[in-house]
Amino acid sequence: MKTVYIVRHGKAVPAHANIADADRLLTDTGVARTCKIAEYMTESKPVIDQIIASPAERAFATALIIADKLGIKANKVVSNEKLFTGDESDVLEVIEQLDDSVNSVLIVGHNPIITMVANRFADPKLESLPTTGVVSVHLDTEKWVDLKKAKVIQNFTVWPGML
Repeated sequence: MKTVYIVRHGKAVPAHANIADADRLLTDTGVARTCKIAEYMTESKPVIDQIIASPAERAFATALIIADKLGIKANKVVSNEKLFTGDESDVLEVIEQLDDSVNSVLIVGHNPIITMVANRFADPKLESLPTTGVVSVHLDTEKWVDLKKAKVIQNFTVWPGML
């Protein structure tokens, strides 16, 4: 059994000409909502073996906050450019290429791609995964490469507005 947590980064400062998109920071609200979601997640005592985030500041910061609140060492948080510049198939490929010794992964990315990835597994489907929204599923497989054909068992879907 494998577990995937698909997370949209927290609320970030608006895009504008004076800052590169990758450098946009989380707002205070984004930090607070990310903490709220992480606290919700701690109730189920998740065991997360790996966290992979987009290298964009807002996504990587979201991953670090969640890791901290869940007691996961920061060195388990890595970035992958495909989560920032890639498409749905690129994100799925990042997951499929995980070592099979990893049983659970938390992925932090951006809309609209992260909603597309979440909707590969979520039931019901989401129009748009809200900021700091999480879709968690168990996959009935022992191999990440079998991700697309594995039976999906819903774990939870949550976002700050639900709490």
